[in-house]
Amino acid sequence: VMRTPLQILFLILVTDLPPSIALGMEPGEKTILLERPRPKQEPVVLGWMWFSMVLNGAVLSAVIILVYIISLMVYCDGRVFQSDIDQLDGFQPKLMNARTVAFVSLVWSENIRSYTSRSFNKPIWNDVLGNVHMQKAIIMAQICLYAAVLLPFFSTDILQLRGIDVGITGWLLALIGPFGCLVLCELCKLITAFQMERHQQTRAAHYEAEDKRLAEAAAKHSASHQPPMPSKPQPAPVASAVAPTAVAPPPQVVKAVAAAPPSAEKAVAAVDPGSQTSPTMAMAKTVPAKVNALAGCTCFVGPAMASFTTTTVGADAH
Repeated sequence: VMRTPLQILFLILVTDLPPSIALGMEPGEKTILLERPRPKQEPVVLGWMWFSMVLNGAVLSAVIILVYIISLMVYCDGRVFQSDIDQLDGFQPKLMNARTVAFVSLVWSENIRSYTSRSFNKPIWNDVLGNVHMQKAIIMAQICLYAAVLLPFFSTDILQLRGIDVGITGWLLALIGPFGCLVLCELCKLITAFQMERHQQTRAAHYEAEDKRLAEAAAKHSASHQPPMPSKPQPAPVASAVAPTAVAPPPQVVKAVAAAPPSAEKAVAAVDPGSQTSPTMAMAKTVPAKVNALAGCTCFVGPAMASFTTTTVGADAH
């Protein structure tokens, strides 16, 4: 067993909690406005974020387990399994030494990861002292660590740690954890940076498709609500060049003319000696007013319309 329940509780509440709170007070990145806006239906923790957190947790676990195995081999005569260690004479102090090295290495690794976790894709040296609260939390965690492993009664009887007895060898072995986490977590950021770039490209393609769809919808809407164009004025009809034909007088007029006395034809000749109109037209001019009014006839001669007024014949001529 790597740690006792009381050691786990001390790690969570004393050495891990202050840096975690400081991470929550981390200022925003300066390049955040260069990223595409997040859709409202997008979750808070994205897939690539889950991958990065799980990967960093796996790195930390693997490194600390490796440190613990090495410590067991150093302090427990090369034995790793619990059943083999229990057969050793005085195995309890030896097991406490291996646990102390793993404990110190874990606290140091967590403190290093507090700095590497400040950004998913930026290196650790990028504005490393930008969060003042992080410096305070790390100092507090280090003080608690050295109190836990160096205070005689508190470390040996309560937490079962032996910081003095591990010697310089144990403290050097504990350095494997923070250095291993620093290198591997920074390498993991290369994978995370690639995933972030792909996610930004996907989000940009989504917004471009959405903009195109909205533009097409706006064009259709404007086309359906556009007022109709005024129609062109129709040209005025052109008068026909065909000469209208003369309209034959009604039968009543023909009978009246046929019954007119010869003196009426002479009267017409006297009024218009050079007239070239037809005999029928001339006869129509001689019809008395009462006969012409009854017929109501208007004749068209030639290309122009001529309204023939009736020649009123006096009572003497009639």
